[in-house]
Parts: sequence; C-alpha cells; structure tokens
Amino acid sequence: MHKQRFRSPDSRTDGATNNWLTTFNDMMTLLLVFFVMLFSIGSLDEDSFKQFQKGLQGAMGIAETGGYASEGVISVQQSLVVEENSTDNIQVFERLAADHILEAEYSCGGIRIKLNNELLFQSGSAHLTEEGLRILGKISALINPMHRYIRVEGHTDDRPIATVRYPSNWELSTDRAVSVITYFIDQGDIAPALLSAAGYGSSKPRALNDSEAHRAANRRVEIILGRQDSLGPDA
Repeated sequence: MHKQRFRSPDSRTDGATNNWLTTFNDMMTLLLVFFVMLFSIGSLDEDSFKQFQKGLQGAMGIAETGGYASEGVISVQQSLVVEENSTDNIQVFERLAADHILEAEYSCGGIRIKLNNELLFQSGSAHLTEEGLRILGKISALINPMHRYIRVEGHTDDRPIATVRYPSNWELSTDRAVSVITYFIDQGDIAPALLSAAGYGSSKPRALNDSEAHRAANRRVEIILGRQDSLGPDA
C-alpha cells in the first residue's frame, strides 16, 4: 500500500499550489464516506441513515440538487472534527471485520471494500440474496452523490465449477460483479459511465486455498472507489 507524504506550507517553493491540502482533504473525505458507510450498515434505521447521508453530502460540498457547492473540499479543521467523531464508526468496523463480513483498506488509489460472497450470493449463483440487496442498498445510497469511478471485481476460490450456465469460475465471478453493477445502475441510480466490472475467478487469491477458512476469504466481491486514472488493474 502506498503512503502519501505531506509537506508543510512553509516548505513550498514559489509558485507551488495547495495540492498537498487538496490531497489531504480528498483522503479525509473518502475516510468519512467509509466510516459512515460502515456505521449505517451496522446499526442505523432508515431515518437515521438518511440524516447521515444528508450530512455527508453537506460535508462533501454537494448540494441537494446534485451540483457541487462553492466550497468543494473539507478544510483541515473540518477533517480533524471528522477524525474525532469517528470513534463509534471505527468500533463498528472492528466488529464487522472480526466477523469476517466486511474489510476495507485505503490507498492512494482509493477505497477498496471487500465483501464475502456468502453475504451476497448463494453457492454457485450470481443472484443477489436479500441480505446482499440490503447491504448494497446502503452502499449505493452513500456512493451515489460522490460521483467517483467504481470498479466491482468478482473473485472465487480454486474449487472448479462446471455447469451449463457457468463452465468455469471465470464466468461465475464475472456474472457476480455484473450483478452488483446492475444493482447500482437500476436501484442505486449510479451513472453507468462511472462503473466497470471484472471477474478474476481464482486467479487473485487473498490466501492459499489450503483450508476452508482460506477458501472463504478468497470468495469475495471487491468494490473499489477512486479516480478514473487510479482504477487500473493494480488499484
């Protein structure tokens, strides 16, 4: 994972811009989205969720009409407040991570959210479960106003599948990624131009396929949020 370094304003040369501050604000915005998303999935009712979503849009400088407000970045002071108010959200994240339900990591390429396939699909199927629909509904409601590029990746373990619909894990993983994309378009009202899908079968495991626990970790869907130029194969 790449680490971003920031210089103090005093170290800038003449003519330098505030790019370091913009990058810092961008990072904190993404972290805010991430923690609010985790909190909403874990414990919020519908009314509370809408309040969090509205507050998120305001913090990001997004007007109710869908356009950007005049101040489109979060100040350093606002960012520090976000950090201070994230304790409860971090605790929710830790509980979800402990249950192996959801993992996430931040890098210069954006946020990578990892969901177990068992949460979204039945074995050998690309049809979203009721629980999967609920989770994707909360996620799509939060990422819709961000106007970020989103790539969805499907992954499987190394156990072969050979059915009429899915001759191999390549087809299954791709179809699962497309199912998530289709939901984001049809139910999440996310612009198709912001979305892409890829299926990797068992070619990119997170762990060795030498135990059921490791195979379960490899069966996953990953949702990557970032800029278009950051969503390359290794984002």
